[in-house]
Amino acid sequence: MIEVSHIGEPELEFGGGGRHLDIRFGLMDYGPFDAAHSEAPRRIRIGIVGSAETVEGAARWIDRCRSGLLAKASRQPNLFPAFPGLSAFRCEFVTSAEFQRTLTQRELLRLAAIDDANLATRETAARFLDEIRALAEQNVPPDVVLCALPLDVIEATVNAPADEDDEDEEVADEDEVLNLRGMLKAACMELRLPIQILWPTTYNPAIRIPRKLKRASERRVQDDATRAWNFFTALYYKANGLPWRLVRDPKQLKTSYIGISFYRTADGNLVHSSSAQMFDERGEGLILRGARAQESKEDRRPHLLAEGAYGLLSESLTVFRQQHGHFPARVVLHKTSLFNADEHDGFSRALSERGIDYADLIFVSKTFTRLYRIGAYPPLRGTSMRLDDRQIVLYTRGSVEFFRTYPGMYVPRPLLLRCQEMGQSLGFLAEEMLALSKMNWNNTQFDGGEPITVRAARYVGDILKYVPDGQAIAPRYSFYM
Repeated sequence: MIEVSHIGEPELEFGGGGRHLDIRFGLMDYGPFDAAHSEAPRRIRIGIVGSAETVEGAARWIDRCRSGLLAKASRQPNLFPAFPGLSAFRCEFVTSAEFQRTLTQRELLRLAAIDDANLATRETAARFLDEIRALAEQNVPPDVVLCALPLDVIEATVNAPADEDDEDEEVADEDEVLNLRGMLKAACMELRLPIQILWPTTYNPAIRIPRKLKRASERRVQDDATRAWNFFTALYYKANGLPWRLVRDPKQLKTSYIGISFYRTADGNLVHSSSAQMFDERGEGLILRGARAQESKEDRRPHLLAEGAYGLLSESLTVFRQQHGHFPARVVLHKTSLFNADEHDGFSRALSERGIDYADLIFVSKTFTRLYRIGAYPPLRGTSMRLDDRQIVLYTRGSVEFFRTYPGMYVPRPLLLRCQEMGQSLGFLAEEMLALSKMNWNNTQFDGGEPITVRAARYVGDILKYVPDGQAIAPRYSFYM
């Protein structure tokens, strides 16, 4: 029997145990979750690499944000709150000439003049990497480096997306074109220095993006305060800070959330590899690279063999124990394709060997099944429709009561959750999925469309494809976002 219900907006936990359902108001009222912890960042050194113009523009933007930015004029003040300044993060953000490196105008003209996009991408990545390495080798290196890309470089490389999140954007399959963002982040893993890709529209929204840059040409430039919220929250996380975490009942089982994803290698042979994106309720993300996958003749999707599934989950659980001192009592596995028999067998064996009795294996996908609401707005975020004992449709994007509007551009598509193994009730799993959609440190507007386990897969695969087999990868998610 089909049953429609609504899940209330999950709260998040901030500094001092303070709770709020909105990330920005929570940071304003209580500060970051780890603000009182001894390991929290107190002084974040920001490096900048780019042209003389983009380095200066990025540095000016940081200075401009220090004392705060006014809210956008709107009838929805909760959707567009003011940015109160860098004091919201209870730490200092600094940049200076010693943390800045510039490419000469002659070099930039040479890069922009390269006709072949792939060659331009390789050359640009190599030059930026040289400058980032110089910063990393300083006696006092920066904590995070901004790659402030000039517009000419963005045009020449074609596929140099900014580190910004657009829930309404449909990402095309661009595997045939090298990805500057992915190449740079992969190369910087050896330096153990996280980077942030920065477009000039961040500090100067008046800059016009050429129409030929299709993915950027339709992008709405956010208001000043929203850009600042997203920008500095991402920097705080990349500097090993924890801005917020999920609210967890101490009576609940200690849980590890793991997303399983597949990506094509960059060498042209189209062999799939697997990776695991593992998160806990604190939002600490760890990335592991798994075995090669094989394309199934049944659904034409990549899948792991039983031994590969066993190895990937076993390694994930070992890393969890190293981080927490014990195995989780419960494991939640998310995948954007069905778990086949081999995968199920391998995962089950890894769980059984460690005495983990509670597990949820959930196939997560977008669906064209939709609900309609009387009036002009889509259904509320949190609206769910139970299809049977194992399937539920969940609106993770939709109208938001706290915002008093639907903040998206297009008709939202809900998620279909198909539970192939269940240790918890279907309603509990839907509530958990809604909460996990708020664990996105690139976007402080909390109505994320995907859980962090699935969202991370889009970032991780674009980077791991450029990391050769045998080379160690950075385990923390901050190197991939």
